[in-house]
Amino acid sequence: MIIINFLANRVNLKSKQKAQDVLIFRYSIYTLSAAVVLMVATLGFKLYTNLQINKHENDIKEYRNTILAQEQVELNYLIFVNKIKVISEIYQKRSNKQEAMTYFTSALTDAAEIIGMNYQEDQGGLILQLSSQNVFKMEEVNQILDSSALREQYQKIDKSALSRTDNGSYKLTLKLELKKDD
Repeated sequence: MIIINFLANRVNLKSKQKAQDVLIFRYSIYTLSAAVVLMVATLGFKLYTNLQINKHENDIKEYRNTILAQEQVELNYLIFVNKIKVISEIYQKRSNKQEAMTYFTSALTDAAEIIGMNYQEDQGGLILQLSSQNVFKMEEVNQILDSSALREQYQKIDKSALSRTDNGSYKLTLKLELKKDD
């Protein structure tokens, strides 16, 4: 008996089709797996970045609260610095006044006596009232006031209101500009 298989072509086609379907199924599985892995990686990255953003936002809030808590300390510090600056300026002005008084007292020791003083804060000047016993002492005062040593210390000295009292003493008013330390 001879066996004729009319379905051999069909079986071969079906086998080839089955092999091709298996190959397509395999590629589909690989593609689907890659897509799932990519999607999981994307979701993981998004979750990680969201956690990092939240962490940084919390850090920013914490730093902001720390800075705001230190705001009063900084304000107190600035007030303190400004007070120190003002005190330093006042002390410097007072120091200049005291220097001038000491200098003129020592320079005029034998010639005249300082009988009055007026400090002009807004103009940075000092007004001194001098008293000399006689005209010779007054001439000595005048020479001291015109001396180069004194003019090096105090460039601007104005002499005014020279008068003679009933007992023969002389009074002179000096207006001098104090040194400015800027």
